[in-house]
Amino acid sequence: MQPAEAILLAGIRPFGVGEGKPPSDDTGEQQDDEQPDLESAGPSPRALETGPAESPPVSIERRSPTGALLRSAVLPGWGQFYNGEEVKGLILGSVEIGLAVWLVLEHLAAEDARKDYQESGDPADQSRYELHSQRRLDLIWYTSGAWLYGMLDAYVGAHLYAFEEENRDFERKVGIGVGVSFRF
Repeated sequence: MQPAEAILLAGIRPFGVGEGKPPSDDTGEQQDDEQPDLESAGPSPRALETGPAESPPVSIERRSPTGALLRSAVLPGWGQFYNGEEVKGLILGSVEIGLAVWLVLEHLAAEDARKDYQESGDPADQSRYELHSQRRLDLIWYTSGAWLYGMLDAYVGAHLYAFEEENRDFERKVGIGVGVSFRF
């Protein structure tokens, strides 16, 4: 394989190759009378110089990260549904709504225990109130964390919505590929 052929197979075209000009020798004079052996030369430089075939522009559907974040803030899981991640939306929505319901139930239990303690003065009601109050405080943190996680996940998911399709389009445009040639 000639050095110029190896460079052409790598996709790089040295100056003057494939431009219709005959190669020159070391003296700078053109060698018009020599014809290359086309059968042993491999692919023609003209065929390799064009690079990858141009494909028509691809319309890539995108998602608004802010829209996904706001949807997830309003209704848990909605941002994930917007991004096309239905299973994740169901799981996150269920977890967030479940934590919120549990938080409300603990709040109601704490208020009942407080009311019972105020009426009876029984220390058992006071310890029950403290237990439900502590659970309520913990659940405020858990619910807030799950809600924020769902919003951030929707935001990042919208940024990455068309990532693989954009990569395929980029590879098509740039012509990333590998070629191997053997000569015997």
